Amino acid sequence: MKATKNWYLPLDRMQPQIEEYVNSHTEWKTNVFGQCQSWLKQGLQPRAMTRDLDWGIKVPLEDTEGKVLYVWFDAPIGYISMTKELKGDNWEKYWKAEDTKLVHFIGKDNIVFHCIIFPAMLMADGRYIPGADNVPANEFMNLEGDKISTSRNWAVWLHEYLEEFPGKEDVLRYVLTANAPETKDSRNRTGG
Repeated sequence: MKATKNWYLPLDRMQPQIEEYVNSHTEWKTNVFGQCQSWLKQGLQPRAMTRDLDWGIKVPLEDTEGKVLYVWFDAPIGYISMTKELKGDNWEKYWKAEDTKLVHFIGKDNIVFHCIIFPAMLMADGRYIPGADNVPANEFMNLEGDKISTSRNWAVWLHEYLEEFPGKEDVLRYVLTANAPETKDSRNRTGG
């Protein structure tokens, strides 16, 4: 163990605004709304937005050697910056237009980042950029009884699948879509 310094997003100070935002989306899927409510009932806590790593986006402050931004602090910023990269000066019209609808298709492990942390970042920034209109998050899809995880290299990799089954990407797309776990984690399936 070693002493370290981190920078925090003060979610505790933003609880009323986050509650108002979440409560304005009672139409979200039960698992999404419920997970957000669980966090809010426990009381939001400040959350570290930096890590001690040698890879990632370096913290752009003095005396932060070895510090990087937490990936789920940086990634949502990328949604907006990529739009700016693609749309140039029209990026704000894309994000702020009255008919813009932001939908996050994610797994349940990312609900807190897209429904609490990202909206908190947008609110703290002070410029109006709307949060998600909908977050149709699914439950975990399991592979041989264990949660699919690209970070643990436990996944169906498209390039490997296509080596074995060339030209059959529609079959994989169908199987994954047909078995997408919407209400509970998928179970182990055998024979087929």
